[in-house]
Amino acid sequence: MKKQIISFIDELKSNKKLATFDEASTKQAVVLRLLSFFGWDIFNVEEVYPDFSTNSSNVSYALRIRNSSKVFIEVKRVHKKLDSYQKDLVNIASRDGVNLAILTNGITWWFYLVSASGSWKQKWFHSVDLLKQKPEIFVPNLIDLLSKDKIAKGQSLRAAKGLFQKKRQKLAADFLPEAWNQIITQPNKIFVELLSEQTEKLCRYKLDAKTVEKFLLKHQDKWQLKNKGSSVAAPPASAMERDILDLHDELPKRPIKSLSGTDTSLSSTDTSLSSTDTSLSSTDTIKPVKSYMEKSIKAFSFHGNTYKVQTWVEMLTTLSDYFASTNKKDFEKVLWISNDQKARYSRYGDQLRIPEKVKRTDIYVETKLNPDEVVRTSCQLLAEFGYGKDDLYIEAS
Repeated sequence: MKKQIISFIDELKSNKKLATFDEASTKQAVVLRLLSFFGWDIFNVEEVYPDFSTNSSNVSYALRIRNSSKVFIEVKRVHKKLDSYQKDLVNIASRDGVNLAILTNGITWWFYLVSASGSWKQKWFHSVDLLKQKPEIFVPNLIDLLSKDKIAKGQSLRAAKGLFQKKRQKLAADFLPEAWNQIITQPNKIFVELLSEQTEKLCRYKLDAKTVEKFLLKHQDKWQLKNKGSSVAAPPASAMERDILDLHDELPKRPIKSLSGTDTSLSSTDTSLSSTDTSLSSTDTIKPVKSYMEKSIKAFSFHGNTYKVQTWVEMLTTLSDYFASTNKKDFEKVLWISNDQKARYSRYGDQLRIPEKVKRTDIYVETKLNPDEVVRTSCQLLAEFGYGKDDLYIEAS
């Protein structure tokens, strides 16, 4: 089963017509094909029920076992933005007593544990991008969640709950440093008393609370942890980029010193991010001098080198790889970087919408960003390592 699915995904990646698929084509050529690999009889409406009606609403497919709906799947055309359909799907599944709901445009798949507590946003627990992520990594999870046999035996629901709990634990673990810092900077009576009692055990003299608090205050700066908690649980994305099929995963093997010949100067379309104030903070909301939303990037220049790139995201991943190799000991500072309260780096890939691992690290960078978000994040990245906005030049048109 796994080999068949991986082979099918490889076919999708090379299918030049994929980007033109309408909703019907997406259902037939992608969703139903995948369901057949998972052991579903796609020609039996008692198993794969199309346009399933529940109350006054419809979902694209209901996966059914013995006349009972187990999974709702809502399908949109390839590259259709999915955000506005999340709440309705989760609510429909909840009203019908269905534990697992899936929203997909054929390429991106978002999974919701409907029976979990909390708002519809908190029910999202897993996401997959067939084109961006490596099949060897995500296909086993797809099999666990969508295999007919596993759904019939209840194993799918257990797998969903396991992934859901794992995500919550990872999110909570990211806030441990912040929790520790609060204890250190705002010591409570229990912590002060514990330290006082331990001191008494060592020297037989008990310190008063004020002395302990002064001691903590004196040393709190060096005891505080630097990495902050990342973003709270949230649905995977705010928008689907239209050009997702044109993104390239491969990074340049080495920096290209010039764009043509020996001339290292950039063309008249170069854009500098410089301003009179070049000081930055990783949590600042940085606005580019101009918007790049309608522009295509050709190259960027940093630290004396010019890099040809084909996408905006490639600039961010190239810079991330650069700083990871030149700042190995403190590269984890990037975990501080966020924009609009959304983490741009994380040690846990499933906390990001479309993560890409930074080379030679255990840290992932968010790649589901529009051009302006890429530029802002790149500026924040430079700031973490002592550079200003005027150190980055972009050639775009």
